[in-house]
Amino acid sequence: MSSPSAKFEFDGQAVAVVGGSDGVGPAVVRAFLARGAKVASGEAAGPPPNLPPETLIIPLDLARPDSVVGFLDRCDAEFGGVDVLVMSARPVKVAKLLDTPPDEIRRVVERELTDVIVCIQEAARRMVARKKGRIISFASMSGKTGVHTGVAPYAAAKGGLITFSRSLAAELAPTGVTVNCIATALFDVQAAALPEDHRREVVKGIPVGRFGRSEEAAHAVLYLASRDAGYVTGETLNLSGGRFMD
Repeated sequence: MSSPSAKFEFDGQAVAVVGGSDGVGPAVVRAFLARGAKVASGEAAGPPPNLPPETLIIPLDLARPDSVVGFLDRCDAEFGGVDVLVMSARPVKVAKLLDTPPDEIRRVVERELTDVIVCIQEAARRMVARKKGRIISFASMSGKTGVHTGVAPYAAAKGGLITFSRSLAAELAPTGVTVNCIATALFDVQAAALPEDHRREVVKGIPVGRFGRSEEAAHAVLYLASRDAGYVTGETLNLSGGRFMD
């Protein structure tokens, strides 16, 4: 009988992480590498990301469909196909809606929803052809609750991503491809940038009494990507320490 940890081994599987150097992304990359997966991270132009040397770094501009195709083509060429796609969360700029120009609203929705959908669409086509795959997107608790001040367009986009994922999950369910989301509240990597007094106030509202750890987000991804999660699709897993509950 295999041990529980053996259920989350990914020897020989190929994982594509979009934005593996952002937020909890590095923890996700490390978790898959530690369990035998081959990992590629799609990264925007800029300084080399601080990721393990065995990570395949591929340039990716999510706003350009040709760049998305190139990213996945490279994954196919290097790995023989992608078994798991992880759409990592990216930093969000906080601003009250009444102070946000229309062009910025459009940019946020395109960046957080339209561009993500286009990438998932391309990956899904390839997974369906192989009759297997896991698609996991980081959403946000703001996309479920809408209660965070200063992130209305972002919350709208993340709410759209959750609904889109449900619809796509139903569409792909007969093909062997699952589609799920993870909705996070503040995690350690985001909280580190907040003033100490603000962090203390936020923690008071978290029943478990602390911020989430990046490794805990990675473990949630591992479960949804695992063989054991083949019956889980169209779901949004809450990771908020009890701060938000369905």
